[in-house]
Amino acid sequence: MYRVLHEYDEVRERRRQATHPAHKKPELIATKANSVWSWDITKLHGPEKWTYYYLYVILDLCRPRDYADPCAA
Repeated sequence: MYRVLHEYDEVRERRRQATHPAHKKPELIATKANSVWSWDITKLHGPEKWTYYYLYVILDLCRPRDYADPCAA
């Protein structure tokens, strides 16, 4: 039966599917120092088995760096 329905494109999901609006990602724009911060936690393997280190990094997005900085102008 499903083979015949599939041939006529009649097999589909019977439940009503919710359609959600597309989520817009926030755009972070740093215009001055201490206005936008970012963070990351990374798990690093240690020298022995079952030994781990956690590297915590907190960055100011407008802090001067060696590469092109959007806040330098």
